Amino acid sequence: MKSKIILLTIACCLLSVLSASGQNSRGLWACKTVDEKNVFVSWRMRSTDDPFNTTYNLYANNRLRKSLKDRTNTVLNAGVSSQTIRLEVLDAEGNVIETQECQPCGDRKFFHHIKLEYPGNYKMNDGTVVTYTPNDCSAYDMDGDGEQEIIMKWEPSNAGSTCTATGPQILDCYKLDGTRLWRIDFGPNVLAGCRFTFLCYDFDGDGKGELICKTAQGSKDATGEFLHMGPASKADHTKSSINSAGVITNGGKEWLTCFDGVTGEELATTLYWPTFDIQSNWDDRSGKTDGANYGHRGNWFKGCVAFLDVDGQPTPCAVTVRGIYTYSYAAAYKWDGTNLKVLWKHTSDKSGRGIYGQGAHSLTVGDMDGDGFDEVMVGSAAIDHDGSLLWRTGLGHGDATHLGDFDPDNEGMEVFIITEDGSAKYDAALIDAKTGSILVGKSQTGGDTARGLALDCDGNYDGAEFMEWSEANLMTCKGEAIAPWHVGTIQSSSINYAIYWDGDLLREYHDRSHIDKWNASTKSWDRTCTLYNYGYGANSNNSTKYNCCLQCDLFGDWREEAVYWAQNGDNYYLTIFTTTTESKYKLPWLRDDHVYDMAIAWQNCGYNQPPHLGYSPIEYYVKLHEESTDILALKGDDDLESAPRWYDLMGRPVSSPKHPGLYIECRKGYKIMKREK
Repeated sequence: MKSKIILLTIACCLLSVLSASGQNSRGLWACKTVDEKNVFVSWRMRSTDDPFNTTYNLYANNRLRKSLKDRTNTVLNAGVSSQTIRLEVLDAEGNVIETQECQPCGDRKFFHHIKLEYPGNYKMNDGTVVTYTPNDCSAYDMDGDGEQEIIMKWEPSNAGSTCTATGPQILDCYKLDGTRLWRIDFGPNVLAGCRFTFLCYDFDGDGKGELICKTAQGSKDATGEFLHMGPASKADHTKSSINSAGVITNGGKEWLTCFDGVTGEELATTLYWPTFDIQSNWDDRSGKTDGANYGHRGNWFKGCVAFLDVDGQPTPCAVTVRGIYTYSYAAAYKWDGTNLKVLWKHTSDKSGRGIYGQGAHSLTVGDMDGDGFDEVMVGSAAIDHDGSLLWRTGLGHGDATHLGDFDPDNEGMEVFIITEDGSAKYDAALIDAKTGSILVGKSQTGGDTARGLALDCDGNYDGAEFMEWSEANLMTCKGEAIAPWHVGTIQSSSINYAIYWDGDLLREYHDRSHIDKWNASTKSWDRTCTLYNYGYGANSNNSTKYNCCLQCDLFGDWREEAVYWAQNGDNYYLTIFTTTTESKYKLPWLRDDHVYDMAIAWQNCGYNQPPHLGYSPIEYYVKLHEESTDILALKGDDDLESAPRWYDLMGRPVSSPKHPGLYIECRKGYKIMKREK
């Protein structure tokens, strides 16, 4: 176990407590259970709560129904479905420090529909009619009321995997009750699809969110006016800045714009760096200098939010990355409430150096070296907080990247990646996030691994487990085979997401609109929930990636919500699915963890990847309760003879693990074991 896990967790949490969206909301939520016989109620623990002495009082129509300390969810009888629910949060002295009310849940089920406003069809210059469907989302408290909004992009029907002209990219911002705050039309000169990244965060610290993303001639803000600030002030918005193949020409205008998160109005526009050089061979795979494929990689815009060094203080900044397979550039921008300024620029234009050729179709962010500022892991290489190179592995391009605390024996965080280049030394690798050293390398098939995932799904092994296409077995964090992963309810898979859903501290597998749990006894997957069976269905995004629109801890306790799009006749919806399974554990709101918070900001980038915590919930729970109970003293044989052998993760002695869950076995220290059903 990592001796500094509590300190590391507190440090990570405090960084985001001051900045994460919804910092004054407990996310109180009530809905019918799946069987609709009871009402499930859940709320947030915050990382600033005393984990042992904070009390959560739950009222229905002013009558106290539950007083709880050890969990942040409960089930009430169906009679309260018509009653107002109130949560009181009390400190160790019994003082009420926060209250929140939730309106009657009525017939609200474990899925919640947000009706969308269709933007209308669009006609291309050649007469082609473009339709739209809902696509990737982000979440942030854009208006500062303590509740997260959902920012969603409408995907034009001609957005594809090659560099061709598309219908305009459109973004909507919705409150959870379905109110639309704004719509932004980015016009015909911004290519739509997975190349388009949008960043939502409180960049200037005013308590409300902003939107930062790439713009161009023809882009309008939510007022319907063309952009008019900075370099956009003298632009001719009637002109095209891309050629017939959808490639930005040398004279094309490329901007970065900051929009108001409440109104969608333009706040500032500056030049996007670097501009596209039509003479450069960005796409080394096709080797073409014109045509539909040329410029595909050079016009792929990745981005993230990262806390960087601004006058010695960790400050949220927008980071943009251009280039994947060869040339690769990055730039950091700071919005101070008045100006959008460049903080630093990174250039990697020479083979074998920097992040050149190391880009993935995704990226991740976190304080990888423990200096208090964030680093950006672009794929097989990482950029330090000052724009310099932190490390490169030379493993080249891969589609998926994961950052978290995956190996409890290795200090700090780890990166799990897959590779695509046939010359790569490994198909998949676990990398020390601080140094870039490879801890575990698996296989060398010489092909495109395509998909890979890290998730802690088996309590019989320390740390996370891994799945990847070139390896038939589910693997431990040490690279040891457990059993074939494509068994049980998973016969074929895109290896997509991992989700906290069923109530224990392990993670479930989330893919193709269903959720599955690893059964450590049978070495197979058991279906937990088939989401597309409910509501109007749960449509996935991005072709073979089978992404949900968003996975995020939106409301309620620490479990995550899954957001999909649905259609009923001519109407489109976002459907938010939430678990109604009781959990006897509590964790802080997941966005109070900095790595997770940053992951929600970049989740829509490129080939979407699941958000991870920067710590292990099991490690956190065990260490927390080890330090606050007599478990810490159980180190000698004499103590062990007289002490209880088994404890639950709240540090409470139990006679034996009779029920499914995670337990601490005290024998010359402690170890985690999981009892299956």
